[in-house]
Amino acid sequence: MENLHFIKDEMLIHIPICTHANPQSILIIGGCDKIIEEVNKHNIIKDILQIKEADAQEAVKDLDEDRFDIIVIATDAFITDRLFWGFLNKTLTPKGVVSTVSSRILTQEDEVVKELETIGEIFKIVMPYRYEASAHGTGLSCRNAILASHSYHPTADINLQRADLTDGFNYYNSDIAIGAFHLPTVTRKRFLGLIKL
Repeated sequence: MENLHFIKDEMLIHIPICTHANPQSILIIGGCDKIIEEVNKHNIIKDILQIKEADAQEAVKDLDEDRFDIIVIATDAFITDRLFWGFLNKTLTPKGVVSTVSSRILTQEDEVVKELETIGEIFKIVMPYRYEASAHGTGLSCRNAILASHSYHPTADINLQRADLTDGFNYYNSDIAIGAFHLPTVTRKRFLGLIKL
C-alpha cells in the first residue's frame, strides 16, 4: 500500500488551523519534514517553529508566553506529562488551539483516560478525533488525535472557506474535519465527563 503518512500530517495541521479564527503562528513538536509543507498551504501562518522530539522537553520551557496560536504535537511522548502541558499552555495564546496524537480510543481506553484527564485539567474544550493510517502493509487502521482549546470548537467554529478552498489537500476537507469528531455511543459513554464539548 502506498505511503499514507500524509493523512496524519493533514489531520494534525489542518484541523486546528481551520478551527482557529485567525492563526498566525504555529509550534510543531516532532513530526517529519513534510509536516511543514502542510502548514505552508496556509499563507496566513507567518511564524513557524518546529522542535525535534528529543529537544522538546527542555525547549518548551524557554518559549515566550502567548507566542503561538496553534500547537501541534506529532508524538505521544509527552501526552500525559502535566509539567510539559503547563509549559505548552504558557506559550499558547489565550484563544490558542492544540492538536496532539493520542492512544487508540477503542483499544487503549486506560491510556486515553489518562490523556484526557491531563489535557482536561488545562483546557475547556477537549475532543478526540480520528483519521486513517497505514497499518504496515495490512490495510488501514483507525488512529486518534485530540484537539484542545480554550475557546474555539472544532465543528462549530470551522472556517469552511479555509477548509475547502485552500489548495493542495489530498485527504482533508470540511466534511472529513467535522466527521472525524463523530464518536460511537459506547465511546461517549466510556469517556463521559472527560470529553469536553
